[in-house]
Amino acid sequence: MSKSPLNVAIPQISELQQNAARLLQESLAQAGQTSNPAQLSTADLELARSNTKVLAFVQAVGLHGAYRYLRDFIARQAIPIKSVGEFLDGWLATYKLPRKPAYAASGAVSGTGLDGNLLAAGSLVQAGDGRQYRFTADAPVSGGVVSGNLVALLAGSAGNLAAGSALTLVSVQVGIDSQFVVGADGIGGGVDVEKDEEAVFRLQQRLSNPPLGGAPADYARWAMELPGITRAWGVRNPAGPTSAGVIIMADGNVAPGVPTAGQRKLVTDYIRDPRRGPPDELFVILPTPKVINVKVRLSPDSAATRTQMIAALQDLFFREATPGQSMPMSHLVEVISGVRGEFNHTLMEPEVYSGGLLTVETFDELLVLGTVEFV
Repeated sequence: MSKSPLNVAIPQISELQQNAARLLQESLAQAGQTSNPAQLSTADLELARSNTKVLAFVQAVGLHGAYRYLRDFIARQAIPIKSVGEFLDGWLATYKLPRKPAYAASGAVSGTGLDGNLLAAGSLVQAGDGRQYRFTADAPVSGGVVSGNLVALLAGSAGNLAAGSALTLVSVQVGIDSQFVVGADGIGGGVDVEKDEEAVFRLQQRLSNPPLGGAPADYARWAMELPGITRAWGVRNPAGPTSAGVIIMADGNVAPGVPTAGQRKLVTDYIRDPRRGPPDELFVILPTPKVINVKVRLSPDSAATRTQMIAALQDLFFREATPGQSMPMSHLVEVISGVRGEFNHTLMEPEVYSGGLLTVETFDELLVLGTVEFV
């Protein structure tokens, strides 16, 4: 039985070096036997032979790198859920799941001014760090207060602002004070271009669940088509035989990643479109997070190892955490042990034991990674 391209053993550098040295020696021997004056002289042959080992090693390293590139990168692009970058974009387009673009943050602000004045649509305000936002519509002053909605000039999560943040008018407006304050809901909804791992999650969900015109997996797929919704799970009959449900997650939001009310409404309106969801009673459910804090002692301990371990844990919870389902404790140990540079570690929190599970209690409870502390 032939091996998978991803598991094929490639020649070691030492093997390639020996082979290259043999071929070089054969070429030199042939050059030495010719009487053509254009070929190498005796002195040239001796010099070439003295460099055979170096030349063979250089060729071996180059060939070894090429083999590894073919096996470890190129071959993976033929497998949809292992592809990356532009190759992944091609697979996404094949299944009509284009990569989600960056989305600009928006929200409400308020300021003060003199009645009778108007702040025109398109007026700019600026945060202390230079981020700018524009008013989407005219905002008249009424009762000494001017309120309006903003959208960030640049798309992406960098445009999100917490409630109470201060903003300043870029240009002076007659009869309107320059200072504004972000409303109670903050300026949010800004998301970056979809990451590879998020796109792969959607692609894998689509490959595992072909469209069936209203199956639970269809609701999950529709929800994840929207900006900011990174994971979703369909729920069958959450409130009876005529109901449909979907649990949504927005990992790009402030931890623990529970979607905002605005994102929930966006999903509801999108799925209720007659082109998608059937006329069922729809429930868009926000998960109840069960935060798992991690405390670990690494050996050896370095900044690079810590960074890689946090990334590995984040990836674990993203891939495996599912509403209403537990996670084996051994998976935490496994991903930490797999971090490059880790020789040994002691997982102090959560307390793990053989066969143990990180458990949840209800169908909408979801395991999420909390703080990661190193001791």
